[in-house]
Amino acid sequence: MKILLIYLFLFIFGCVLGWVIEVFFRRFFSAKKWVNPGFMKGPWLPLYGFGVILMFTMCYLCVYFLPESMSFYNPLGDLFNRSGVSNANINDLLPIVLMWVGMVLLEFLAGLIFIKGFHVKLWDYTNMKGNIMGIICPVFTLIWGAVAVIYYYAVNPFIYRLFTYMHDYMFGGNGQVAHFGFLFTLGVLYGFLIIDFVTSVGLFNSISKAAKESGIIAKAEELRAGWSKETKRTKERVFDSLPQNIKEAIIARQNRAEEESPLKKKIDEVILIDPEKKNNASENYDEKGRPIKKD
Repeated sequence: MKILLIYLFLFIFGCVLGWVIEVFFRRFFSAKKWVNPGFMKGPWLPLYGFGVILMFTMCYLCVYFLPESMSFYNPLGDLFNRSGVSNANINDLLPIVLMWVGMVLLEFLAGLIFIKGFHVKLWDYTNMKGNIMGIICPVFTLIWGAVAVIYYYAVNPFIYRLFTYMHDYMFGGNGQVAHFGFLFTLGVLYGFLIIDFVTSVGLFNSISKAAKESGIIAKAEELRAGWSKETKRTKERVFDSLPQNIKEAIIARQNRAEEESPLKKKIDEVILIDPEKKNNASENYDEKGRPIKKD
């Protein structure tokens, strides 16, 4: 029961955290605009949820089932019921490599499923050197290796201790009174996630179509478009009212921000097939920031 509960929390935690990371990454590094990085409408990316579960499972299998003569990093002395404090050592390479390979395979399989099954590219590495089908590439493969190291040493031992405390709190362990509010909240979150998944894969297209035909969505879009135009006009009026020297300073600062540093140009030459092209991640999203379905 404890492991099942950990999996449920890890999945929802990974989904939300991954969504937040991807939103900011695509805004400032890839798509250069605010987009919803997933195929679902809500703030979750199941790929990251499965990724966190995969890394946790690799650590669990190594620590729990391998002989105790093989010590693994165990700073708190109670990792997966294995007692005794243990510092970092050569054995740690086994779970780290398993997590690394697992994350790369997970990314490849997920990208393949979305491209072949949903005709959607949620990420695109076609301009990255050494890429395979635009789904995985050497640069992000190295990043997954770094993620595995960080998770193993900075997260895994402590997250197990955290969920041990949470399990006792929710189910009344160590003389405490059971607290089912957490379970109720978890159930509500999974309810929203499942509904979002079902609607996102198109099983309720008829409901969406009826809403569009009723004019509700059209009116909402008109309201949002009007608000965006008014916000833009307000910014322009504020800018026009500024003294000339301040406007010139703002324009100069914007121009400097758009200029690339020599180091950035060198990095692009090393990792990109066509440095002038940069990346085409923004081509995979419409003006509303939603993934575009390819034919």
